[in-house]
This record gives sequence, C-alpha cells and structure tokens, in this order.
Amino acid sequence: MEEGRRRRRGAGGASRRPTSRAAGAALRRKVRELRRLVPGGEEAPAGALLVRTADYILRLRARVELLRAVAAVYGAVGAAPLQQVAAGADDAGAGHDACAA
Repeated sequence: MEEGRRRRRGAGGASRRPTSRAAGAALRRKVRELRRLVPGGEEAPAGALLVRTADYILRLRARVELLRAVAAVYGAVGAAPLQQVAAGADDAGAGHDACAA
C-alpha cells in the first residue's frame, strides 16, 4: 500500500512540474514589474527589492494622507466662495432677465 501511495505522489509530481515553471515565470514577471515601479528597484537584489517596495508603499500612503488633508482644508475653505460665486451668477442672471423684460 505504501508503494502505491509513493507512485501516486511521483506521478502527481510530474504533472505539477509545468505549474511550477508557470509559477516561476509569473514570479519573475512580477519581480520585473516591481523593479520598474519602485524607485531604485532596478539595481536592487530581490530581497532588498521587497524592502524597498514596502518602504515605497508606506511613503505613498503618507502622501495620500497628506493630500487628503490638504484637500479637506482647501475643500472646506474653497467651497464657500464657489457657492457664493454660483449664487451671485444666479442673481445676476435673474437681474438680467428682469432688465430685458
């Protein structure tokens, strides 16, 4: 019975080989893409590339938070004048129609 199990594993291993190659090719493709996306990744070895990628993601998150904060400040401050301008345009348009009548 042990012999039969071993044979099945051996036969299964042969069928997994192309999958391993495909997985290896996919991994190489992803590493190549990371090297292209991460600043300084072109010359970094794979282990260092992963560290650089993690650092880069943290820096990008910090930038997003900063830009959201800036947008919130300018959005709150800038929203009132834009609304006033729009209201003024409506008033001016109504006055123009009144003059024309």
